[in-house]
Amino acid sequence: MSDAVDLHMHSTASDGVLSPAALATIVHAAGVRLCALTDHDTTAGLAEMTEAAAALGLATIPGIELSAAWQGRDIHIVGLGFDPTHASIRSAIALRGALRHARMQTIAGRLDRAGAPGTAALNRLAGLANPTRTHLARALVDLGVVVDLPAAFSRWLGRGRPGHVATEWPSIEATVTALQEAGGTAVLAHPLRYMLSAGQRRTLVKHFHAVGGTALEVVTGGAAGHQIEAGLGLALRAGLEGSSGSDCHDPALPWHRPGRLATLPQAVIPVWHRWAQTRDGTREQ
Repeated sequence: MSDAVDLHMHSTASDGVLSPAALATIVHAAGVRLCALTDHDTTAGLAEMTEAAAALGLATIPGIELSAAWQGRDIHIVGLGFDPTHASIRSAIALRGALRHARMQTIAGRLDRAGAPGTAALNRLAGLANPTRTHLARALVDLGVVVDLPAAFSRWLGRGRPGHVATEWPSIEATVTALQEAGGTAVLAHPLRYMLSAGQRRTLVKHFHAVGGTALEVVTGGAAGHQIEAGLGLALRAGLEGSSGSDCHDPALPWHRPGRLATLPQAVIPVWHRWAQTRDGTREQ
């Protein structure tokens, strides 16, 4: 069963493999009826996604996945239903773009010193407005340094490896505030993927709610039944609404494919109740 809703996916505007228009076609064909393109720290693909979705009769909500920090850890917050032209969102994107470019330069230098062609890999990303580690990993594959993306992260880019560089992203508080100022809703993305103890995870979720967060991704791509139940418990305990998102980067990966999400448990209020399922994803009046 599925809610025919997918509020977390990526295109070539960040580190997905499909253009926004191609992704819209795949999503619609999969039976999804309401979706959000949530590229990492950018809204560059929203206009193309909205136009393509409208032609298909696919309802969309403006979305983004913003990088944030909590107690020294990278945390991802999905923003939904905001005004993409609002100054708060533009400022949040610009800040993260600058941080990303600085991080890529540092990573490339570290890779060079460790014996990998970091600068050569980075040069392949010239022109990208929003470079990510996934882009760099693909460049390392293309250069023949590693055989695939998992190998790039396990050998060079993952935590504890030569090219791992932590970034001091804006706080959760600042991130939620920026979304709220732009009329948006903040969703804590894939809460079970963070390397946290059960107690730390509960503290994170409680903090997210306390600073204005609205919902938690209860249903995520590849989640097993017990993981959905755990996410549901976190949401209910904190008084958060629930969201569903495949986190699709490549539809060829079956565990993150749109249209294959489990149904959001009825015990939690779906975050999408606040939007009319119209073609342009406008807020209900």
